[in-house]
Amino acid sequence: MDNHDFEARSRSGNIALFGIICITVLFYILTRGGVNTPLVNFLALTPGTVRDFQLWRLVTSLLVNYDPWNLFFGMFTLYIFGNLSTPVLGVHKTIFLYLFSGVIGNLLLLAFVWRYPDTPILGCYGAVMGVLMASAMILPNMQMYLLFIPFPIKIKTMAIVFFVFYLLFTQMSVYSSMIVGGFLGGYLFMKLFARKYVKWELLDLVFPRRPVSQSARPTYTINPNPSPRGGSGETERILDKLSRTGINSLTPEEVKVLEDLREQMRKK
Repeated sequence: MDNHDFEARSRSGNIALFGIICITVLFYILTRGGVNTPLVNFLALTPGTVRDFQLWRLVTSLLVNYDPWNLFFGMFTLYIFGNLSTPVLGVHKTIFLYLFSGVIGNLLLLAFVWRYPDTPILGCYGAVMGVLMASAMILPNMQMYLLFIPFPIKIKTMAIVFFVFYLLFTQMSVYSSMIVGGFLGGYLFMKLFARKYVKWELLDLVFPRRPVSQSARPTYTINPNPSPRGGSGETERILDKLSRTGINSLTPEEVKVLEDLREQMRKK
């Protein structure tokens, strides 16, 4: 991906992410009056409302979050992992991913509580889990520091840790199905609509892929007159790193080497 395109996607994706967080917090404030307010009655999802074909509630229920700690952890997770996936997906796919995962989470929970028409289905956890899963599939081997853990953890490992944490946070109740549905929703979204960005998937946990041997790795055609900032060996190392872990893993100096190489190729 061209560096200029990457920066544009990153900027627009971050705007979308910030917008989702602001709208969710705003509706948290507006729905603080309780379950019987007109706004909550219009937004909330129940099996009974789906039977009446009020299907917009599959989306609007994502805006109703009662518990402040639930909201905080959800938005914190969205911010951390959304900042990884939005530069790749851009604004439109980021919003679509969020809504798609939220709806899948709601549908799975609906299947479990369908016999109880007045059971409320609320919250954005399914949507957040979808963003979490997408980030792990896009940048699985990128390493980050988790709070209170003094060593870096790969994104794919961190995604599983957060997933298990949220299952425990919901006390493994029927509402945990929303977490599972959102996680699967993110997986389905990446496989159906963003397949070219997938670097890791859930099946790798069961059937690990064989590591690519050194001889099987792709080769690159390198300019025989390298720029002063990096020789051919250095450039090949950067390209190999780019193919394995994505552009987010490159340092500013490595990005500069690639930009110089691109300028050299344009002048020829």
